[in-house]
Amino acid sequence: MTQRLWAGPAAQVSAQKPHLVEWAGGEIAVFRVNGAFYALDNLCPHKEAPLVAGSQVFEDGQTWVSCPWHRFLFDPATGRCDRAGFDTRAYPVTIEEGQLYIQVC
Repeated sequence: MTQRLWAGPAAQVSAQKPHLVEWAGGEIAVFRVNGAFYALDNLCPHKEAPLVAGSQVFEDGQTWVSCPWHRFLFDPATGRCDRAGFDTRAYPVTIEEGQLYIQVC
């Protein structure tokens, strides 16, 4: 069964201001990267830093979400980490009538 979470208006998420969505399964950080929306588990798998407090960095030809504590880098589209063994979960995001939805299952 597919479950979607309403994440709020797309306009509230900018490259400088990610958005936190809380739900029964935890927290999800929503990012706007180069005009597209992405969602990742909010806690860095390394030391559980809040990714929503991180920043975007351009490195190795792509934009990454950077962990605010130890600068682990995450691909916002896939959750892949630049360091082996620390990938995080990425969730599909859709936009309907200016509203963001995250598919969690």
